[in-house]
Amino acid sequence: MLGPASGTPGILSLLCHRGDPVAAVRCAVRIRRILCSVLATLLIAGSPWLGAIAADEQDARRVTVGLNLFPALLAADQNIADKGDGNGRLLLLLVHRDEVELVEQLAVALRDKGAIRGIALQVKSVRVDQLASYANAKVAGIFVAQRLGDDIDAVLAFSRRHQSLSFSPFPGDVERGVAAGISVSDRVLPYVNIDAVDAAGVRIKPFFLRIAERYDQR
Repeated sequence: MLGPASGTPGILSLLCHRGDPVAAVRCAVRIRRILCSVLATLLIAGSPWLGAIAADEQDARRVTVGLNLFPALLAADQNIADKGDGNGRLLLLLVHRDEVELVEQLAVALRDKGAIRGIALQVKSVRVDQLASYANAKVAGIFVAQRLGDDIDAVLAFSRRHQSLSFSPFPGDVERGVAAGISVSDRVLPYVNIDAVDAAGVRIKPFFLRIAERYDQR
């Protein structure tokens, strides 16, 4: 077994049993599996997902869980059928500070869900400082895709003005006024801020509230 165009022994012949054809085949299969695993690792290392996971694996998991729960929450909005844009689609904003590539991937994943209660989706990735560009748009829901710190106030104000359902998977955001998020203990539950839901004029179906953990300041 020769290395490509070199006339020297290839890596498989160097590492495997050259005198035993059966053992050599088995060895070659194992090595190819290892190389495929290494290649997969290198491909992942080039992905923007790795930066998010390395920075905070828990946040990455919360975003993934939250993105799966977000459509269910929107479907529980009793007035969701009235929140389509001029083309009859639900406009959903994924808000972030600077994670452009990562949030674009999240947007693709959300678009792949197709529809909510039969209504097609339009999903946009938006930097928090660009929310004002949607001042005249009919926005059905806002998903906080990155920790925003004090910039979360811009999301809260926008949600109240537009009667939009805000959602954040990050700890502390529901207590600060986001309408909904997730509660993680021995199981994952929807976490709903009753005051924020009321302030945004959103009517959540009772069955959803029964399974959710509530944050109520009253």
